[in-house]
Parts: sequence; C-alpha cells; structure tokens
Amino acid sequence: MNALVEYEANQLMALFGQRDELGMHMFMEHMHIPVDVQDRLINEISILCQLDQHSVGELIEHHGQSLMSERLLR
Repeated sequence: MNALVEYEANQLMALFGQRDELGMHMFMEHMHIPVDVQDRLINEISILCQLDQHSVGELIEHHGQSLMSERLLR
C-alpha cells in the first residue's frame, strides 16, 4: 500500500468514526471516486470486523482508486 492510499484510508477511518457520512462523500468526491463506488465503499467499510488502515486501504485499492506504485512516491 502506498502513502497516498494510507492517507486516504486514515481520513476515511476518521470520518467513519465520527459517523460523518456527508464528510466521507465529500472526501471521496475529492478523490474523484464515482458516487456509486462511494456508496459501496461506505457499505463495505461498515461491515469490516476491524476498522484499520490496512483493511480500508485494501478496499480503496480494490475499487481501483489510488493505484500509483509505491516506487513512484519515493
């Protein structure tokens, strides 16, 4: 997982912890995630057994967002 995905995962976790669904949608809009994918991500985050950076990052990567190679960020 690259640094950008880690940042995005941390932001989504914080917003989810605050139960700020509007904030999550606004942040994902900034990430250029389509609305239908935003809803899927929120649903999948809500059913995670453990809310952690790695799990949320994997969901972000699974939906095709922020797949820049780790090597490009160094």
